[in-house]
Amino acid sequence: MVTEKKIRSWHLLQTLLQLLLVIFSLIYSLFIHAGGITTFKAFILLILISLQFSVLNKNVNSKLIQCNYYFQAISITSTPIFFFTFVNDLLIKYTNKTITTFVLCLITIYKIFMFIPMGELAMGNVQNKWGRFCLLWFIYLIIEIESTYPIPTNPFLKACTNSAIIGSLSFVVTTWFVMKKWGFVTPNFKFSSRVSKVILSILIIFIVIDCLFNGFNDANSLNGILTNWNFRVASNSNLLYLTLSAFAAGIGEEWMMRFCILSFLLKLLQNSSRQIFWAIFLDGLIFGLIHFLNAPVQPLSATILQVINAMVGGILFSTLYLYTGTIISNIAYHFLYDLAGMIASGSTSMLSPTIFDWQLLIFIVLIYLGLALFLVTGKRKKVVEYNLNLQGLNKKAF
Repeated sequence: MVTEKKIRSWHLLQTLLQLLLVIFSLIYSLFIHAGGITTFKAFILLILISLQFSVLNKNVNSKLIQCNYYFQAISITSTPIFFFTFVNDLLIKYTNKTITTFVLCLITIYKIFMFIPMGELAMGNVQNKWGRFCLLWFIYLIIEIESTYPIPTNPFLKACTNSAIIGSLSFVVTTWFVMKKWGFVTPNFKFSSRVSKVILSILIIFIVIDCLFNGFNDANSLNGILTNWNFRVASNSNLLYLTLSAFAAGIGEEWMMRFCILSFLLKLLQNSSRQIFWAIFLDGLIFGLIHFLNAPVQPLSATILQVINAMVGGILFSTLYLYTGTIISNIAYHFLYDLAGMIASGSTSMLSPTIFDWQLLIFIVLIYLGLALFLVTGKRKKVVEYNLNLQGLNKKAF
């Protein structure tokens, strides 16, 4: 078991190591290799990393200390972007490719766990509920971006970093500690004992059909939906990269949206008579809107269609999580859905939608919303309420 004392020692050692490497880089840039920009970056890093010792202060109630927790949560997750750039440059300059790849492999593995001290000592001590909500989004985005850096030779490591799978795993590990410290119960990894086997079987069949349809249905009109299938893999597919990308989306997005955000929404709405309805709706709305981030890499029309599809998909994913009582069902569904689409198209981006795509979207919206409504009404609602009680979502966490 990782105790707070051990985490404090971990943070101290980790910060000291970063500090020593930055000091070395600063000395090198000043006296050996004159470079104004490099020296300036190293100096800023030196200040930011030095301030990270301040999270060891145990006086969590002070307003100044509370402000510092926000600053340090942001600083500690942001500085590795520059820190690992320094390390990468040093390795390339002074070692061969074999050593560089080996060291970066160790760093890649370590990055999955490196933000645990930040989560326990800084982010976990933030007390304002809206501050927590905003920090979650920042940490999620920055860890995903920060997890990518160039790997010189190894194809597997390149795929790991480019796909953001390391960032997704790092976010899951970090927020496991953070959410527990905020009073939330971590997700279950097995199905609820109250789930109907018949309904579970129907859900599995639906998920398989939906994933296959997303990737391999080749219809260009409503008449060919049931007959036009093309089970092919795009010739330009990098299967390793696409698989890891789909896995990263499944883990990261479902953990963020269905565990972190949905839990927050359920707590915020705990006094509402329509708690479950509004939490599910808002979770789906947020999930849809964040897909506007894909706009720079694909046509706007494709992004709008994706946003609507993700919005109703998010509502379905939320009800699936609440009914089954396990995050595994969501991760598996999301992973298989994205993987089928990616390996069929050979890309993680969407093409411009056709008129038929918009017509098909209407049916998808109706089917998703219909199934979502079914999972949280009637006898299924009792199962949802039972699962919420097990997760402690009927108790005040703030």
